[in-house]
Amino acid sequence: MHEAKKFTKEQIESFMPQQPPYLFLDEAQIEGNEVRGSYTIRGDEFFLKGHFPNNPVFPASVMLEALGQLAIVILMKGDFDPQGRNANRERIFFTSLDGVRCCRICRPGDKLEMLVKAKRIRHPLGLFEGSISVGGQKTAYAEKISLTFDF
Repeated sequence: MHEAKKFTKEQIESFMPQQPPYLFLDEAQIEGNEVRGSYTIRGDEFFLKGHFPNNPVFPASVMLEALGQLAIVILMKGDFDPQGRNANRERIFFTSLDGVRCCRICRPGDKLEMLVKAKRIRHPLGLFEGSISVGGQKTAYAEKISLTFDF
């Protein structure tokens, strides 16, 4: 069994293709084929000024982006390749999301607790499933997150 790999926000920024202000991970931890992460909605995110004025609601599309970013952590730092390689950060792209459901509105101050499980990773495609909760309440999930990658 592999020891858990933990990453701080600063460490995540050092290897992720997405960068602030479009990086939605405060921390991450890989254990086996799963990665857990979190993001606290600060309220100063640039898009909240227009989504919606005087009623900031964190967009569902950005929650799904955060799940995809968490899947990228496995491709960048996980132990999925028999040859010990990790994906090239300039060669990781979303291909699809399926079975998506959003169950709760999220607002500034909410902490998104995310879980992504690798279902199958075989070059050039990684298939994952993911979920988000806030305070133990289901917020969103995706049955299939598909990413293409290269080394």
